[in-house]
Amino acid sequence: MTQTEYAKHSGLSQGYISALVKQGMPMHSPEAADAWRGTSKGGNGRGPKKAPTPQPTAVEQEGPYRPPDSAQPVDTSVAAEDTAQGAYERQKQIERASYDLAVKALRGGQLDSGRLVSVHAQAAKNLVACRQDVLDLAEREKRLVSGDWVRKVMQDHDGSVASLLKSMPKQLAGRIAPHDPEHAERELNRWVQEVALKTLHNTDPWKA
Repeated sequence: MTQTEYAKHSGLSQGYISALVKQGMPMHSPEAADAWRGTSKGGNGRGPKKAPTPQPTAVEQEGPYRPPDSAQPVDTSVAAEDTAQGAYERQKQIERASYDLAVKALRGGQLDSGRLVSVHAQAAKNLVACRQDVLDLAEREKRLVSGDWVRKVMQDHDGSVASLLKSMPKQLAGRIAPHDPEHAERELNRWVQEVALKTLHNTDPWKA
């Protein structure tokens, strides 16, 4: 009896059957294999015990890893274009097709499942690279700005505002209360520290 014949008899995948055969499951008849799967004689004289059951790996259960971009729909109207975005859309199609083939091979216990998983891994890597090409091009064409650039601009702006606020008490105290500029400066400085600068700090979107 071949593993393929037993797969049809039992409904198990060939990969799973192959793992059982390596553990000692007899293959001279379906009845012997069925009996072995239910009980396997131990050497302690205490009667039969359950045969160990190999557990499928995470890849066999869920399929190979897929990048987040794979969940996005393919824009078929752009896929035919000779552009970075077109290459990206085509690569999404390639990743999806290779993923389906890998999952089918794993679930069916096909001998070439390892090769198909490797093919999909490369397709997934290429998809990530294509996505980065799209982002890099958009940044060069000024259609997209990087997070680092936005962060620097905001920090420079907030730094200028903070410097202006810190200098305000001394500059305005004499105008506000010419009869007691020291008191006015202390009160203004307290407001700057406890209200203005604290608010800037608490509303900073880049703080850890």
